[in-house]
Amino acid sequence: MSLEIRRATKDDAATIAALNADVQAIHADALPWRFKHPAASPYPAAEVESRLARPDIVAFLARQDGASVGYVIAEIIRQPDTARHHAHSTIYVHEISVRETARRHGIGRALLDAVKAHGEALGITTLALDTWAFNAGALAFFQRYGLVPYNVRMWNRRN
Repeated sequence: MSLEIRRATKDDAATIAALNADVQAIHADALPWRFKHPAASPYPAAEVESRLARPDIVAFLARQDGASVGYVIAEIIRQPDTARHHAHSTIYVHEISVRETARRHGIGRALLDAVKAHGEALGITTLALDTWAFNAGALAFFQRYGLVPYNVRMWNRRN
């Protein structure tokens, strides 16, 4: 089983849009009032291409045995020094998805490792992301990766 993690380009936009359907379906099934189901509203490749064109965005594509099986999109965020906060930089994961059939083979870890290495090459040592409380699989994966909670968002909604 060969695994390749490479920097995604605009030519990968349609592939990334298709790979997003797996995680989008998880979100839509859990919170259908908030998230659209990918079958009814697919992620437009043009939107992905537009994101990939931004200089503060980095994306990686995972290919296993020649098939695209996962991706990650992250943003480089540099905050200046202010009266209340020290200057700091973060590489923030906005999207990560691995095909259900390819999970538990180190692909998600390899994608996060690629983002982390990219950040470190820029002098950024903080990797951050958010995940939904209903997504137990993602929470467990991120915790196994070594990520810890740093901020809790709350609301009055039950489902």
